[in-house]
Amino acid sequence: MGEGLIRLVAVDIDGTLTHGDRRLDVAAVDAIRKAESSNLPVALATGNVLPFAEAAAILLGTSGPLIAEDGGIVFDPASGQEHMLGDRLEADRGLAALERAFGPIQQTRSSNMRLTGLTLRHAIEVEDANKILTREGLDLVAIDSGFAIHLRSPDVNKGNALRRVSTLLRVPLAEIAAIGDGPNDIEMLKIAGLGFAVANSDEIVKRVCTHVTAEPYGKGVAEAIEKILALRG
Repeated sequence: MGEGLIRLVAVDIDGTLTHGDRRLDVAAVDAIRKAESSNLPVALATGNVLPFAEAAAILLGTSGPLIAEDGGIVFDPASGQEHMLGDRLEADRGLAALERAFGPIQQTRSSNMRLTGLTLRHAIEVEDANKILTREGLDLVAIDSGFAIHLRSPDVNKGNALRRVSTLLRVPLAEIAAIGDGPNDIEMLKIAGLGFAVANSDEIVKRVCTHVTAEPYGKGVAEAIEKILALRG
């Protein structure tokens, strides 16, 4: 694959476009708009709910599909269709099992809005949660995004969602770049033609990427986009 063939960029939001406190790093905004004006669409890929992703897309000016709920939902703005890649029934069972083991667990504010999983506050350790889920024979994983504990099916992830985006747009995965920072970005970063970890990323994330930026957060996103545009010529 020639690195100059990139036709779409998928970008995580929290910890990638934002600082650690979730404030938007404005250093990325001009780069995203430059990509869009250069016929390089940007697809936002977030662990958050779809309305959050839609609002962010409007404010940033992105035109690509939206990946929400860690890959549980793909929204195609061209057709207006939502594609559901999972449901929350097993996650509800998982929460019940965790509460039997640990007592009441507080969900995040957006959790009740979710259609394909749940998000929990950091009241328990991910390793302990996964032991309970395995013991109960549940088809679930607990993933710490750094902002919440995500309870979802192993098949619901940003990588499988990016595969759906690839199919919808008829753009091969080899011609898609991805930018992220957290463990919930790993599947997406691994299957993209180019994977960029911003400098603040976890070490396990950096190891699966083809590139690691020198700058963190939004400055790292701008750095990655500038590299992609330069490769495209």
